[in-house]
Amino acid sequence: MVALWVVSIPLWKDLHEWQIAIHTVGAVFTLLLVVLLENASRRATEALQEKLNVIAEALAALLDSSAQDNPELKKAEEKLREAVGLEDRH
Repeated sequence: MVALWVVSIPLWKDLHEWQIAIHTVGAVFTLLLVVLLENASRRATEALQEKLNVIAEALAALLDSSAQDNPELKKAEEKLREAVGLEDRH
């Protein structure tokens, strides 16, 4: 990009306009890269949250199946579901 910018000096009548053009292009390019990085970060966070939800649901189901005769496990399962926001899907 810088090489193209340097080579394009003869195409511009005014050196100031030439500098404004490269600054504008650089700013737009930077903005696009920031948007791309933020999108990738958001998608990674959503994927991680989905994985954690699946693990929490599996743990809650395991606690539910083992909690028939142990009230402490039942309480732990309810606390987990409440903390993670899992619905009781019976």
